This record gives sequence, structure tokens and C-alpha cells, in this order.
Amino acid sequence: MIADFVDWVRVLLDNYPTFQYLIIFVVAGFGGELAIITLGFLSAQGVFPLTSFVLFAFLGTLVADTMWFSMGKTVLVNKILSHKYTNSTVIVISEAINKVSGGNHLLAMIFAKFLVGTRTVLIMYVAKTGISLNKFTLYNGISILVWLVVVVPIGYVSGLGFTYLSQIFENIYAGIGFVLLIILGVVFLQIGLKKYFTKEGEEILEEK
Repeated sequence: MIADFVDWVRVLLDNYPTFQYLIIFVVAGFGGELAIITLGFLSAQGVFPLTSFVLFAFLGTLVADTMWFSMGKTVLVNKILSHKYTNSTVIVISEAINKVSGGNHLLAMIFAKFLVGTRTVLIMYVAKTGISLNKFTLYNGISILVWLVVVVPIGYVSGLGFTYLSQIFENIYAGIGFVLLIILGVVFLQIGLKKYFTKEGEEILEEK
């Protein structure tokens, strides 16, 4: 149950307060959108402060992305990215992102942040384009901020809505239903975006 999970996390952090920032750092850095939404939900439940959550979520994501970027320059990852399926998928999505962003690297990285299941591969692919680490860090930092500004409120509102609806209807399942509805909405939106960019990329490649 959601309430039991929240209580368990709260007890854990009460007993081991130093884990609070480490948990946010690691989960946000490697967990993606659903992880951020979950952390935002917990923040709304008073498990940890919103300001600390946003700060360490930003740092965790920045460090994780920088790690993927560095790995993208290695021989092993180059072989992985050269695989027929991986390479074709990345090229298709990259072509669509490049078209929609008008060739602007910053806009391209912002779009990439919202595509489910492609963030890590796209970052490693970007590393092969010759972009410098400093430029990548600057653009990535801005794109992370935009991403968090969109995703964090979704999790936070879901947490507030869970408490409010559970109390109003005196039924915890009303709150759970609200949270699940938000999560499904996010998942379907991401899938829709990925399908759109994939279709656009395939059309671009067919025209070439």
C-alpha cells in the first residue's frame, strides 16, 4: 500500500537521516521520470524538504548524465551503439529531434530528456558527435532544470492529491486512483512522444 510505503520511507530516514540526500541523489540520477515523480510524491508527504529534493535531484541527474557522456567515448560503448538495432533506433530519433529543434543543441537535449527509454543511449550518442564536456555540461544543466520544472510538480501534486482525496472521500483507494491516473498519463504521454519522434525520423530518412 502507498501509505505503508510512505511510512516505511519516513521511518528509514528518521533512523538514518544521512541517507536522505544519498537516496535522492542516486534515485533521481538513475531512475528517470517515474523516480522523480515518486520522490516528489514523498516530498509532498513531508518525508523530505522540497528544496533539498530539487537540489540533490539536479546534482544526481547531472552526475549520472556526465557519467553516460564519458562512457559514450569508450570503445566498448561505441561497439554497443554500432549494433544494428541500437544504431538505427538512435539515428531515427536523433533525426526527428534535430528537425524539431531546428538544429539547436540545447533544444535537442531538452526534447531528449522527455523521451522514455532513450535518455542514456542518446547521451552516449551525443558524446560521439565531438561536443566538448563543458558545452555538454552547460546544455545538459539547463535541460535538467527544464525537465525538473515539469516533472517535479507532477509528483508533488500527486502527493497532495493523494492526501486530499483520501481525506475527503475517507477512502485511501480514492487517493491511490488519483496517483495511478497521473502515472498512466505520464507514461502514455512519453510513449506518444517517442512514437511521434520515431515516425518523424523514419520519414526524414526515407526522404534522404
